[in-house]
Amino acid sequence: MVVNTVLPKILESTAVIRFQDCDPFGHLNNARYVDYFMNARTDQLQAHYDFNIFAVGQEIDSNWVVSKTEIAFLLPAMLMESVRIQTQLIWTTQRKLVVEGIMLDATGRQIKSVAWVEFTFVNLANGRPASHTEELMELFHAVQVSNIYENSTFDERIAQLRQVQRQKRREQAAEAKAYA
Repeated sequence: MVVNTVLPKILESTAVIRFQDCDPFGHLNNARYVDYFMNARTDQLQAHYDFNIFAVGQEIDSNWVVSKTEIAFLLPAMLMESVRIQTQLIWTTQRKLVVEGIMLDATGRQIKSVAWVEFTFVNLANGRPASHTEELMELFHAVQVSNIYENSTFDERIAQLRQVQRQKRREQAAEAKAYA
């Protein structure tokens, strides 16, 4: 695999919140947010990097399992609502990856949820942690977004994202006022 160093680092796709994933109030069930993030990331890796994690896992007899999840629910995702899901690789070691997922409304103006999902690379034959290949590490370094995971806690990241959203809303309001 030859890694193109201009691969996109922030991947985005859309999803529709489905009936079977909601509670009686029409809110996306909190346990289902992880499914939406995981499905989006899997599809995005295939679409943007031509990287099928299941095929790669079979080929090298190792794959990733979730070892830790942090998630913040900021606004409810509602039944039949279209949402944007952005994911990015924010940390990597020889045996672990951390992916950040951000669920936004369809306009991208409001953050619904943020998750940090830690994956451990595991040998499928013996269930023990395995080391990423040099080829995988090359890909990870090409697409990793730096200075998120290493320099802040999850709560600090949530505060930072909220501040960015507030600033964007102020700028949009100022632009709208200037045109009025």
